[in-house]
Amino acid sequence: MRTKNLKILPFYICIAGAVYILELVIFVLLNSYSYKPGILRNSFYDSAMGAIVSNGFIVPSTCTLIAVYRIRFRWILLIAAGFMAIEQSFIYLGVFEHHWWKLIYTGIGLILLPSMGKWLWQKLCQPDHPYLLRLVMLYIINVSLQGTIMSGYLLIFYQLGFRPGWFEDPARDNLAFATLIVHADSLLFACLVSLRGGWIWKAILFVIMGCVYWWLNHRDILYTSGVWLVLLLLLLQIVILQLLAGIHRIIAEKSAVLSRRES
Repeated sequence: MRTKNLKILPFYICIAGAVYILELVIFVLLNSYSYKPGILRNSFYDSAMGAIVSNGFIVPSTCTLIAVYRIRFRWILLIAAGFMAIEQSFIYLGVFEHHWWKLIYTGIGLILLPSMGKWLWQKLCQPDHPYLLRLVMLYIINVSLQGTIMSGYLLIFYQLGFRPGWFEDPARDNLAFATLIVHADSLLFACLVSLRGGWIWKAILFVIMGCVYWWLNHRDILYTSGVWLVLLLLLLQIVILQLLAGIHRIIAEKSAVLSRRES
């Protein structure tokens, strides 16, 4: 029972990561909607903050409860309708705005995501997990962890950011490129952790990442007021890699215990 309860943590983070990946497409790249919580002065960063709270915490928490407690489909429909009603009230209050997004899209997403979450939770609680499932989960989990850290880092330290020139809005340009880095790092981190790479491989990876940041700065894509900000970012990524390794042990724990019992 203890192992199953621990698996709630990687499950929750994985669901948040899946939402982050969707948000990259519809929110950052396609400008689907905007939040207006009035927390930050920059309108795009303010909108991103609202998206992080809603899609990084509220939606994953709901999906986790639905999956763990095996809530029936008719209740999922009711929950989706409740979210749609809340979204409509936010539009009425002026703290949320649709661009090309439709209310029905929210309803469809909040029906599909919990249904997929129930399937994933069932797979996660089984004694054996295919390598590909663990690899994909680690990738999505790292997207969630590093995406949250990277977004917060860029929102706090205005002296560090990215300017690839993809969008006219500098804030959107910054977050779009940062998200690309998060996905690239997530693929490398997931492979390294799933293959149980040692400290030498980890050191090599972070040396390469440091060289990439230097190259981006040399190409005027990465701007920073001091090298210490880049070093701090690398330190945070080292912490995230260690967290990912710990989460991987939680995912694989039950399988290892049962394998020892069977032998």
